[in-house]
Amino acid sequence: MCGICGIINLTLEPVAHRERIDRMSARLEHRGPDSHGKFEAPHLALAIRRLSIIDLQTGDQPLSSETGDVTLVFNGEIYNYQELRQELVRRGHRFKTKSDGEVIVHLYEDQGPDFVQALNGMFAIALWDDRAKRLVLARDRAGEKPLYYWHRDHTLVFASEIKALFEYPGIGRSLDTDAVAQYFFYGYFPAPRSIYAEIKKLPAAHRLVAERGQITIEPFWRLRDHLRPPGRPRVNRSEEQGLQAELRERLRQAALSRLVSDVPLGVFLSGGIDSSLIVATMSELTPGNVNTFSVAFQEKTFNEEPHADLIARHFLTRHHVLKVDAQALREALLSLACHLDEPIGDPAVVPTFLLSRFARTHIKVALSGEGSDELFGGYPTYLGAQLAEYYLRLPRFLRRGVLGRLARFLPVSSGAVPMGLFLRRFLAEIERDPAERHLVWFGMFSPAELDQLLLPARSGAAPPATRIFSPLARVLEGARFEGTLAEVLYLDFRTYLEDNLLVKIDRASMACSLELRAPFLDHRLVEFAAALPAALKVRHFQLKHILKKTVEEWLPRKTVYRQKRGFSVPIAQWMRQDLRPLLEENLGEERLKRQGLFNASFVRRLLNEHWSGQADHRKGLWTLLCFQLWYDRWAKC
Repeated sequence: MCGICGIINLTLEPVAHRERIDRMSARLEHRGPDSHGKFEAPHLALAIRRLSIIDLQTGDQPLSSETGDVTLVFNGEIYNYQELRQELVRRGHRFKTKSDGEVIVHLYEDQGPDFVQALNGMFAIALWDDRAKRLVLARDRAGEKPLYYWHRDHTLVFASEIKALFEYPGIGRSLDTDAVAQYFFYGYFPAPRSIYAEIKKLPAAHRLVAERGQITIEPFWRLRDHLRPPGRPRVNRSEEQGLQAELRERLRQAALSRLVSDVPLGVFLSGGIDSSLIVATMSELTPGNVNTFSVAFQEKTFNEEPHADLIARHFLTRHHVLKVDAQALREALLSLACHLDEPIGDPAVVPTFLLSRFARTHIKVALSGEGSDELFGGYPTYLGAQLAEYYLRLPRFLRRGVLGRLARFLPVSSGAVPMGLFLRRFLAEIERDPAERHLVWFGMFSPAELDQLLLPARSGAAPPATRIFSPLARVLEGARFEGTLAEVLYLDFRTYLEDNLLVKIDRASMACSLELRAPFLDHRLVEFAAALPAALKVRHFQLKHILKKTVEEWLPRKTVYRQKRGFSVPIAQWMRQDLRPLLEENLGEERLKRQGLFNASFVRRLLNEHWSGQADHRKGLWTLLCFQLWYDRWAKC
């Protein structure tokens, strides 16, 4: 796990400000504190900060081919590197190291830019081919590792994090107004946008090739190619049992492949089915020798430690518990503001950061359960997708009459699963297109609220709500689905997972120099899961049906069938108490008026309603708070 950066003049003339590569690299030291290296030519500079995980002695980068014509820096891990290495040796390649990175170099020599299709792993790659005068950048299929870039005239600058790009002169910090509107809807920035107008991110599963003065960006893998086609017959009981057996083996292989390491590993354990499954698989290999880590909250409705403790005792792990309160959350939030060069509206980034910092004192690599919910149907909103189909069959007068008025009487809750908030949005947005409806249910601010929040002068000519759904065209293009549930599962994998969850765990863990791996994102498992019938994922309003049936023999039944909560944080109540001064400081009317971005009176109304208990505005207020903390640290520099 590392941080990479580079500068190139696409016409192969001497690149301006090449000496800035050292300052760019220094900004990424937290991603790789163990060693650093660079490669320079008149037209090019590449640099890396390395976190040593595999081949501690000889695996430093940059890595080059025998002839020196191909040079690589990369961030991530290649889990099938040993198999690839054996095949390359049979083909006559000679290796100088035992690292996974050198495999990439030789694989490129064999296959050219298509080398990336053979890789099973998480990666952001920068590879220079001196003979072809070609630069290749690539990101892994799910988007576990980040890569941002800036391009003007003949200069291309790239880095693992935006903060490194700003060490190169001339890169502006003007905000992308469409991206800002999208942030307050999604809570993150859908690719390829960043919060800055001049900076883009390479989308997941894409490759950028720069040669002969031109840049080409194209996908090398598409999830849509693996979806179950519409119109296929239903799976019978015998076929379902066969799929469960195959899934069981694929889950085991995905988890075991993520254990390759020359340093200690552990698991982030919530006590839910996903992380518990990883513990079960690791325990097969090293029984009684697995390190597990979890977070404990004082608030009972959020505290999942009893469930984690059940799994830890069941598998006899070395269990470590971090207790978190509102003060720890506040301190971590302020610390994260220095690391997050884009705001993230997901509150779970804070306990992820705290848990990463805690775990780093024991281990260097942790495994986590990201991806399972999007692949197998784990979110309550998927139940909403099913309910919507039934609801829309009711007569229109009934939907708009009695049931519509019920929304006003739904209770306000501060619990981990705010059903009142969800049901109000469900009823208010039910008539929308299924993909838009799903995004609104997940969203931080509703489209109507968004138009009240952002001031017109800063949000462009069109109202914000008219621009928030533009990422849908890119994401859904060319995809065909067997039904609404399959569509929203695909949508979440391509947006919520790629641009929120994986960004969250990357920034939170790498801020602590900890590598985080996600076994569920093994692309072979992803492709298998995508081809499963949606009816096997959510059946009779039971989430993750096939996954639960598959792992019954591995886990306690209480773990398999308990209600999902996710990595929830008790921010609703904390914002009424311990965090209230922080909200007052950052969302005060005078400050907002000076800033000129937000409707101060609308924000004050949200605060008053939340503080009084009239409404639950946790999502919107948290998204605003995170933006303000980011704005103070980064936008005004």
